[in-house]
Amino acid sequence: MLRRTLLSATPALLAPALLAPPALAQGTAWPGTRQVRILITYPPGGTTDFVARVYAQALAAQTGGQFVVDNRSGGGGVVGWTNVVRSANDGTTLLLTDNSLATAPPLYPNLGFDIRQDFTPVSLLVDYPTVFVVPGNSPVRTLREYVDSVRGKPADANFYGSMGAGSSPHLYTEYLQDIAAIRMTHVPYRGMGPAFADLLAGRIGLLIAAPATVMGAIADGRARAIAIGTTGGRIPGLPDVPTAKEQGFDFTYSFWYGLLGPRGMDPSLVAVIKAECDKVLASPEIRDRFIQQGATPVAGDGAALRAVMDSDLERWSEVVRAKGIRLE
Repeated sequence: MLRRTLLSATPALLAPALLAPPALAQGTAWPGTRQVRILITYPPGGTTDFVARVYAQALAAQTGGQFVVDNRSGGGGVVGWTNVVRSANDGTTLLLTDNSLATAPPLYPNLGFDIRQDFTPVSLLVDYPTVFVVPGNSPVRTLREYVDSVRGKPADANFYGSMGAGSSPHLYTEYLQDIAAIRMTHVPYRGMGPAFADLLAGRIGLLIAAPATVMGAIADGRARAIAIGTTGGRIPGLPDVPTAKEQGFDFTYSFWYGLLGPRGMDPSLVAVIKAECDKVLASPEIRDRFIQQGATPVAGDGAALRAVMDSDLERWSEVVRAKGIRLE
């Protein structure tokens, strides 16, 4: 979401977690001469992949270090999450995740780890608004038109995609169906990239995504944005697209992206990594790149990330249970 993109060519560190003391305890600045994996649980092509590569490239430039983006899709995220949980807590393996980690517990009763206990929150990075997208040849121009075209039809007459059962786009579209009094059929994919590819091919009719995934195709007419879900107003990158609220839908959910490591990371190491992430967002070029996509640079600390995760876990666990959402 198992392709690896090397930003410098050095073999991956394979030392077991229990044998690898924190880097700062050795008097070594992070990352020193060691390679850092930024692991994501999706294939290339989605917004998580985009955010990870922006940070990997910037961190490599800032620190002179060696960074690799490791796409570990599979098992609805469990493959990648478990890999991080079992990795050394010395700053050489980090997880860059979206909201999906916070909705994992109700979907995986036997997850094998505790998201509150087995990760060290490092930094809340950036928050993206949601974009409602249809194929470029769709006759609908607004979310209101889409809802009107779907209302009254059976669920299997209209299909929407997501990056997996229980993922944020899945839960968000379930919420949309409730507030709009419509029913559609969910098609889960192994990442936003594959889901968006099927939207462009016309195999599904609606996708709720982050702007970074879809703006290129919107610009060249292969896709059309019909609404923005945001607590604020319209976004700079899509100034002509009305918000969902403008169209009468109380939809303000977004996609947050955060950085975590395995449990037990040295607080001084966490502080160093957080400071380097802050430097990334302090770059006017990178801030403008995110802002033009409608994103809000956050740069919150580990406590802020934990609070967001706890809030999402509480809110969406009830939705998963109430709707009987199961892995497909």
